[in-house]
Amino acid sequence: MKSVILVLCFIFSAQLFAKNSLTRFEEAKALEAFDSICGDTWCGGDFNFSFNELDCNYETKSCVLSFEYIYEVYDYNLDEITQEQRVDVTCTISEVINFDSIISSSSRTGALTNKFYDEATDCFSEKLYIAYDTFEMD
Repeated sequence: MKSVILVLCFIFSAQLFAKNSLTRFEEAKALEAFDSICGDTWCGGDFNFSFNELDCNYETKSCVLSFEYIYEVYDYNLDEITQEQRVDVTCTISEVINFDSIISSSSRTGALTNKFYDEATDCFSEKLYIAYDTFEMD
C-alpha cells in the first residue's frame, strides 16, 4: 500500500512540474502577439511562420516556442498556392519568470517585451538553416 501511494505521489508531482506555467489565455495572447508582429518582421523573408505552442516553466525560467517555417510556391496564373512545405522548429527563451517577461504590461496592444522579442528573433535567425536544409526550393 505504501508503494502504491508513493508511486501516485511521484506521478502527481511529475505532472505538476511538467505543466505549462501559462494559462491557456496567456499562451493564446502570447501566440497572437507573435502573429501580430510577424508580417512586419520575420515573415517578410523567404518563409512564413505558424506559431503553434508556447510552453513555459517558471521553475526553470524558460519557455519553449514551437513553430513551423512554411515555404509556399504561388502560381500567379492560377492565382493559388501550388506547393507548401512545413518544418517544425523549437526555440528556447530564457529568463522568463512570469507572464510580464513575455508580454509587456505597459502595452495596451499586448506586445512582446523587448527581451523576449530579441531572444526569439535571435533564435529564428539561428534556426533558419533548418528551413533551407529541409525545403526543396526552386
